[in-house]
Amino acid sequence: MLEQELKEVRRDREGIETELSDLRQKSKNDAPRKNFPDFPEPADLLNQLKARRKKSRADLADMEVVLEILSYAQEQD
Repeated sequence: MLEQELKEVRRDREGIETELSDLRQKSKNDAPRKNFPDFPEPADLLNQLKARRKKSRADLADMEVVLEILSYAQEQD
C-alpha cells in the first residue's frame, strides 16, 4: 500500500519537475523580449518582411534570432 503510494508520488514529482524545467526554459527564452518591449513580435516582424520582400526565405525562427541579436546589441549599449 505505502509502496504504491510512494511510486505515485515519485511519478507526480517527475511530472512536476519536467513542467518546472519547461517553464524555466520558456522564462529564459522570454526574458530578452520583456527587457525590450519596443521590438515587434517575431511573427509580426516576419509578416512585415514578407510584405516588403515577397521572395524572402526567412522564417519565424530566423526572426526570433534577429530579435535576440538586437536585444543583445541593445544590452551592450
